[in-house]
Amino acid sequence: MRKNLLPVVLSFVVIFAAMPAQAKPGEYDSIVKHLKTKYKAKKVNIPFMWLARFAVSVSRPAGVKSFSVTLFKDLKFSYSELDKEMQAAMRNSFGPEWIPAIRVRTRNGQQVYMYMREDANVVKVALVTIDKEEAAIIRATFSPDRLADFINNPKILGINLGDDQPRNAKPEPVRESSATEPKKEN
Repeated sequence: MRKNLLPVVLSFVVIFAAMPAQAKPGEYDSIVKHLKTKYKAKKVNIPFMWLARFAVSVSRPAGVKSFSVTLFKDLKFSYSELDKEMQAAMRNSFGPEWIPAIRVRTRNGQQVYMYMREDANVVKVALVTIDKEEAAIIRATFSPDRLADFINNPKILGINLGDDQPRNAKPEPVRESSATEPKKEN
């Protein structure tokens, strides 16, 4: 009987060793799940989002490497508890390497939460906005160096979006014409 049991045990060991470990969902996915389950939010379909994400991943405008946007509608929550619940959800979803950058709550109930983290040569940003019964969750990864280059000389796909002169260039001195110069008396 031991001879028959050994192949079965080895089979189970190989099968379970080959199975991938259940990955912990990412920060973005945790917040999406929180809004769906806690507030019974309905996800809004954004047409052609896949195309926009692909275009950004290829062209990388302004240093943006990737992004995700998830929109929700029909959130059901208590205004008095929402801020406390969202702060707890954000703290539980984001690890210690994430920095809470912004937390805003307006008088009319709009709320904004933003967390950031630096990872090698990129910055990751997660933004959650809640307004009445709607919410938006945005995640973006970008290169701060390329973003600074874009701010100084805004071009997308080689097309200049600003004036012809880069922002860090020194302006040419203004020359006055002779007609406006006062006459000198001898």
